[in-house]
Amino acid sequence: MTDLLISGGTLITMDALRRVIPDGAVAVENGRIAAVGPRAEVEAAHPNPAQRIDATGRAIMPGLIDSHGHAGHGLVKTMGSGDSQTWFKAVGHIYTQASPPAFWQAEAALTALERLMFGITTGVSVLGGGDCVMRVDDVAHGTAHAEGVAQVGIRDVMAVGYSRPPYPNNYDGRPVTAERQLEVMRELFATLHNRGRQSLCTMMPVFRGDEANRALITAQGQEMLALSAGYGALFHQDGHRAGSIAAAHEEFGLLWPGAFLSHCTDLTDADIAALVETGAHVVHNPSAIAAVRGFCPVARLLEAGVNVILGSDGTAPDRSTDMFRHMFMARRYAQRAAMDEKLLPPGRVLEMVTVDAARALGMPDLGALAPGMAADIITVDLSAPHMVPANMPVWRLVCFASGSDVRDVVVAGEVLLRERVPRADAAAILETADAQTSAMLAGSGLGHLAVEEPGWGLIRRA
Repeated sequence: MTDLLISGGTLITMDALRRVIPDGAVAVENGRIAAVGPRAEVEAAHPNPAQRIDATGRAIMPGLIDSHGHAGHGLVKTMGSGDSQTWFKAVGHIYTQASPPAFWQAEAALTALERLMFGITTGVSVLGGGDCVMRVDDVAHGTAHAEGVAQVGIRDVMAVGYSRPPYPNNYDGRPVTAERQLEVMRELFATLHNRGRQSLCTMMPVFRGDEANRALITAQGQEMLALSAGYGALFHQDGHRAGSIAAAHEEFGLLWPGAFLSHCTDLTDADIAALVETGAHVVHNPSAIAAVRGFCPVARLLEAGVNVILGSDGTAPDRSTDMFRHMFMARRYAQRAAMDEKLLPPGRVLEMVTVDAARALGMPDLGALAPGMAADIITVDLSAPHMVPANMPVWRLVCFASGSDVRDVVVAGEVLLRERVPRADAAAILETADAQTSAMLAGSGLGHLAVEEPGWGLIRRA
């Protein structure tokens, strides 16, 4: 029996033929797509579904994939008033000294809810941030993150890895060795990887010239690759720039087709050659501060055959997880740099948050609507004033839509958002997030960083 039928909308399949079907339908059985095609055909073959969604006036499309974000950031995204250095220092303190498991669970539920409401069905969440400040001193924090995401029900890839040397690192006044961090990571993989909709990947800090610890860093990188291999998991790095990719490949042996690398700005010819040689993937974060300080050469990477996908970089300090916003930003970012408005047409950036992202994350049954694929599906309103006239649906989605236009979200055949009402208890998630933020500000002594300084009348902050 058909569990769910979504019909009547403009079907943007993202399948191998990139079919766009004006009056289409998708049938779902046992969490997977049973049929995709013109509405009349699919409805005739799948009568009397257990549940039906009328998508008239909407796009029906695959769920979006946010390929790089940070756990923790949802509760620190209003701090610092644009002073990124102060914000980075604050994050380093909070993530090691003022973030108990309840913080990580509340933040995970909040960010998962935000992602859900924006049509993201799969997201990557680095368990920490700042300069690779990872919360891997105890399994309780990663476990709490997984529990928070599970409250909402989307898919999550939690990235765990070492914090930077020297060791021991200080967490809540306790010294934590590198050996302890590895022990925690192994336990998190053993208990959480591929359990339900939660999976994990490993990561390493990008090498920043720390020659005194080169041997240790080299050994740690190989340990992360071995941990990934043991669980069939991916490998991630955050913050590559100007020669660091070539070093990761030539000096540390970290690149392979299961590696995906974030930011990747001001790349050298050797960096791009390493990506081409190894098949590693690039996550472009066009709205991130790193994209202001450096330039990610997306068009050149694509021309070289590198798979480039998109990430939000999380919600802090000044972003959101709205991938429609990041798709538009990616187009303008590349176009402005080249002064060429023909770069990155809408269909190309839509691929970056669907099929291309699914390939990079080793999830080939996501990212498209085709029989046998996992039923991760969203509907997007095409009838609002900013989405009219009713033509060129792909152009309208990428150039004019926002996350708030998402109406329905289905993950593995389960309806998690219906007419913008989430199945999860949104009020409770928001209340808990506010309570944990207040506790964090009080416990960290950083409440003054949450006092707003809008910059009225200023051209540039001091």
